[in-house]
Amino acid sequence: MKETEKYLKETLGIDVCIRPFATTQKTNFPLFIRQLYDFYQVHLFGRKIILLNNEGEEKTTADQLRKHAQMVEQTLHCPVVFVFPFLQPYNRKRLIQKQVAFIVPGKQMFIPQLFVDLRDFRQTVPNKKEKLLPAAQCILLYHLLKENIESFPLKTLAKKLGYTQATVTRAVQVLVGKSIATKIGKNKEIRIVFKQKKKDLWQRALPFLQNPVKKVYSLEHPPKTHVVYRASFSALARYTNLAEGDKQYFAVSRNDFETLKKKKHIQIVPSGEADVLLEVWKYAPGLLAENQVVDPLSLYLSLKDEEDERVQKALDDLLEQVW
Repeated sequence: MKETEKYLKETLGIDVCIRPFATTQKTNFPLFIRQLYDFYQVHLFGRKIILLNNEGEEKTTADQLRKHAQMVEQTLHCPVVFVFPFLQPYNRKRLIQKQVAFIVPGKQMFIPQLFVDLRDFRQTVPNKKEKLLPAAQCILLYHLLKENIESFPLKTLAKKLGYTQATVTRAVQVLVGKSIATKIGKNKEIRIVFKQKKKDLWQRALPFLQNPVKKVYSLEHPPKTHVVYRASFSALARYTNLAEGDKQYFAVSRNDFETLKKKKHIQIVPSGEADVLLEVWKYAPGLLAENQVVDPLSLYLSLKDEEDERVQKALDDLLEQVW
């Protein structure tokens, strides 16, 4: 908890001392609560605060966290604040909506009981300029999902993905600039090397990854062509137990979209008048797709800001399938 203590001191400008909670008092709580969290206590602005530290992965929902906090608060009669090493932006948003107090050391502190809402906006709301170029994102996801590309010279990589060598060179430079990868070799033998294992690499890159969807069109009929792929909720229904719903979603590259439109293979109708939606992607979905369904990581990025708890649960299940 030293990092949390330092963050509180630097952010609030007051001296704080975080101490372990008395073991004897923890026996008042169910076993699953004691196993989930390490208990600490601290005094902030004259009030005793209970800190529940969870170093594990984000698998507990906002509603479950709220119930856990209420359980502890009702027993100890003082505010409860969760401490997490990392939180996805959509999870932070849900916790704030549910009025669940939390601290992410170095990034954000939300304690409504003390009217504290301090955040590092550079972390929580990244500027669009900080996002990866579409080609850089595609290269990264190709490495994560398809095959290890670290042995390929950039010229070979460009040929595999259908990009120009100049585009791949710029994309790799962006990945290097974000400390996601490094370059080795010289001239025609330059290769890209990633700094972490795949799951850790995904977590490292996630703040820089963007929604692949550029624009969405309503269609009169489902497109009958192999260049479109099941996307959005239609794809999520293929990967998980989530029901697809009444609307059908497809994805297509910008170039293929222009071709389909020019050859009149699709009929675009006003928004809201059809149950078929076509997403035009910033990179070609076919490069990463399997069985005419968009890849799971791009799918996650396209839906991660959805507020429906069922969708978020399905996205959690989706990522568990990947890793």
